[in-house]
Amino acid sequence: MPTLYLDLDGVLADFNSAARQTLGATSADQAAAAERGRWLEDDWVKLRDQPNFYRHLPKTAFADELVELARRFRDELGWNLYTLTAIPKGNDMPDAFQDKVEWMQEHFPDIRVRFGPYSRDKQRHAQPGDILVDDRKDNCADWDNAGGQAIRVEDRDPRVALRVLAEILENKLSLKRLRQLGDKDS
Repeated sequence: MPTLYLDLDGVLADFNSAARQTLGATSADQAAAAERGRWLEDDWVKLRDQPNFYRHLPKTAFADELVELARRFRDELGWNLYTLTAIPKGNDMPDAFQDKVEWMQEHFPDIRVRFGPYSRDKQRHAQPGDILVDDRKDNCADWDNAGGQAIRVEDRDPRVALRVLAEILENKLSLKRLRQLGDKDS
């Protein structure tokens, strides 16, 4: 069965709003970090020094809606469903693994967590037909190049990704119904 992977930071967990608050950053600072794919090194050091930073992230405004949609892939189509997240590039936040697992256990306990382990490694999980929902442009490009299908969550309108995923679900459900009708006619 295919697998649907949901990224954690920036997709389910609102990393950037927590970072902005912790750093006292502006929305322009956040936009620049999003364009680079990461916060500046000086900012990262401040975030890194926050105890259990990942454990205390708020959910994104669309997390519950996305997870309900993802559960339909699992429950109605029989797909595998996981969170696919990464540890910080320098592995300089030793609690990140545990924090992310505990975050998922609190918010979405029916979805298991897989680690890249690093962001650049996510593509290694891609199989033909698998879908990744992620906010990073490079992760999405790497996933597509590895044979999967990536759906990018963009800061300016994250709900576009929900619409794309919903369309894919409806198409796959329609195909499933057609196959079932064909099986009945046989």
